[in-house]
Amino acid sequence: MIFQKFFSRLSQINALIIKEFHIIWSDYRNRIMIILPPIIEIGIFAFTATLEVKNISMVMFDKDNTYISRSLSEKFENTPVVKKVYKVDNYENLKDLIDRQKAYMAVVIPQNFQADIFAGKGSEVQFILDGRKSNAAQIIGNYFAQIVNNFTYEIDGVNVPKASISIDARNWFNPNVDYQWFIVISLIAVLSMVMVLAITSLTLAQEKELGTFDQILVSPLKSSEILIGKTVPAIIISLLDVTIMILAALWIFNIPLTSSLFTLYFCIIVFLLSICGIGLFISVICSTQQQAILGVFVFLVPVFLLSGYMTPIENMPVALQKLGIINPLTYFFTLIKGVFLKDISFVAIMENVIPLLIIAVSTLGFVNWFFKKKLD
Repeated sequence: MIFQKFFSRLSQINALIIKEFHIIWSDYRNRIMIILPPIIEIGIFAFTATLEVKNISMVMFDKDNTYISRSLSEKFENTPVVKKVYKVDNYENLKDLIDRQKAYMAVVIPQNFQADIFAGKGSEVQFILDGRKSNAAQIIGNYFAQIVNNFTYEIDGVNVPKASISIDARNWFNPNVDYQWFIVISLIAVLSMVMVLAITSLTLAQEKELGTFDQILVSPLKSSEILIGKTVPAIIISLLDVTIMILAALWIFNIPLTSSLFTLYFCIIVFLLSICGIGLFISVICSTQQQAILGVFVFLVPVFLLSGYMTPIENMPVALQKLGIINPLTYFFTLIKGVFLKDISFVAIMENVIPLLIIAVSTLGFVNWFFKKKLD
């Protein structure tokens, strides 16, 4: 009798899940929007969303035009990030190239550069950077400053050594500092969040508009069973998209997976549960799909900005850092990067999984209470 009742309830939940799949999957436009965008976006953003500076154009103004100054000029010209070098002999032409954004920066080698070097006086090299591109200018300036600091040369058998202190840098977890590793892994987190949020936030709002939500309420389903029926399809569809993105990360971008697939999918499912709760929370407080879309936008912008994707959380004001406590994306960034690149420890996993579970329980609990209230 107990088993019969259990399988009866299970059959009712299964019917609701099938109905949700039918609603989502029946429209070919929905199918296209679910499958194609993650594939296209991970392909586009992986190559375009980067803070690396490559293929830059620069201006070289060598006032000294001696062996030493030409040697330094060649150091700049032969760096991998430089695509084109404009050589000028006056500040007017230099200014024109910067103003027209033909060049990111200019290097000015002063007169008597070689003579001052051999006289032991030292000399200065001027960098002129385009401040309109502040991030790129800062990166290029730091990179070229290292070239000057490491500049060594030999002339007529006389060595002028660089500083006696040298730095031997080693990068852990991403030895070649490949920015695509960071971008692709982060995109898996962001796109999976957007997908599951879009599906769950619109599901109830759509049914309210169509008038089918009341039919669910008068069905023999319990509030918890309605919650399961609304959550499971969104997670399954999102897992399909996530799997495609993970395969692209492993096979196309050659990103290593240092932990197990079980650990990766466990973290993903917990994260998707927390986002499902937020999406359904938005859906239950909205009456129309338009309101739900606006609610998703209001949620996504601060969550994305405060997640640490664009700027380190440590650089934010203390008040904003504390908001990270309720930001699920912050925890998932730590988890997915740790699983892929660091072979993250069990303790570190639980430190980030537990807050996600708390967010999931809180939001899904509210949605369950809402369903129960409506049923009562």
